[in-house]
Amino acid sequence: MDDEDIIIEEDQDDFEETGFEGEELIIEQDEADAQEENNDNEEDENSTLTFQIYHGRIRNKFDGLPAMEQAIDKILKTERFVYPIYSDQYGNDLYDLIGEDRDYAVVEVERMITEALEADDRVEDVEVDTIEPLENNKLAVKGRCSTVYGDIAIDEEVNLNNES
Repeated sequence: MDDEDIIIEEDQDDFEETGFEGEELIIEQDEADAQEENNDNEEDENSTLTFQIYHGRIRNKFDGLPAMEQAIDKILKTERFVYPIYSDQYGNDLYDLIGEDRDYAVVEVERMITEALEADDRVEDVEVDTIEPLENNKLAVKGRCSTVYGDIAIDEEVNLNNES
C-alpha cells in the first residue's frame, strides 16, 4: 500500500478553525494559570533566591541581602562575553586591563566595576572609594554597592598580569 492510497477523512464538525475540539478550554485554562502565576510573581518582583553551597553540596536556600552579596561577587568574578549562558550585559571587562599600564588601569577600573554592577536591576548605586596599587602589578579596589536589599562592601583585587 502506497502513501497515495491512504485517504484521511475528517469530520469538520469536530474541529474548530484553530485545530481541534476542546482547544478553547485549554487556552482558557492556560490563561488562568498564567494570571495566577503573575499574581504570585508580583510579590517576588525583586526575588534573589540562591543556594548556600558547603563543601560542594547545596545545604540551604536563601534570599535578600546574602543572595545579593553572592550575585555581586559572581558578577565581579565573571568575565563578560565568555560564557554563552549569560547575556552580554552580565559580568565585567576587568580582564581587558591585563597587560595595560597601571595608570590607565586605575582610571578604567572604577568605570568597569560600576558598569558591571549597574547592569543588575537590583543595584541602585556603586561608589568606589579607593584604588590602591599593590605589589605584583595588582590593584586593590574598595567601595560600596547600594542595592534594593541594602549596602554591600566591595573589596576586590584586579590583576594586571597575564597570569591564569
